[in-house]
Amino acid sequence: MIHIVDKISSTNNWLPVYFFEEGDTIVSIKQSNGRGRRGNLWDSEKGGAYFSTISCNHNLLPFITGISIVEALNEFCDDLKLKWPNDIIYQGKKLGGVLCENLGDYSISGVGLNITNNPPFFTAINLSSLDFELDKYNFVLSFLDHFQMMFSLSSEEIIEKYLVFDCLVGNEITWESGTGVVKSIGIDGSLIVEMSGETVTLYSEEVHIEKY
Repeated sequence: MIHIVDKISSTNNWLPVYFFEEGDTIVSIKQSNGRGRRGNLWDSEKGGAYFSTISCNHNLLPFITGISIVEALNEFCDDLKLKWPNDIIYQGKKLGGVLCENLGDYSISGVGLNITNNPPFFTAINLSSLDFELDKYNFVLSFLDHFQMMFSLSSEEIIEKYLVFDCLVGNEITWESGTGVVKSIGIDGSLIVEMSGETVTLYSEEVHIEKY
């Protein structure tokens, strides 16, 4: 079931309280307290797409969600990238993000996407500034179709799909405790980085790349 509301604090907060079954989805026109990773505030003014959906648990859920967004948007723009672990990138700027959370027996995937809203950061971008028009409801339906199909794939196939859109492999990145060159993405979703001749594995760090 897809619930549509005018405004709530956060789709990721609302859905765990009110969902009935796997596949339930909430779409909000606006969020008063949208959340990103690490407790960051996600600007959620009217004009963006803000929604969350319930699914079974999967250790690659952020990858499944990111791939599903990009594939659903491909008919509008074909230069989308995924920045590990949860950013949607277009022309070097952030178009959207993903927030996945474990609910015990289920998981929730939250999506925030800039469409006609004006994100307050120079590092962000929206679709309308690129002359793309997007029907939010049809986009959510397309996303859910791709999202469900992704669960039939093996972890290897999911990572293979993700690498098609990845923007980090082969590039130098920085994070809180180091700098290195991304070599690959592990089967568990970790980022494999070469740092001063040694291999380092990152799992949830905030990483930065000059271009993005």
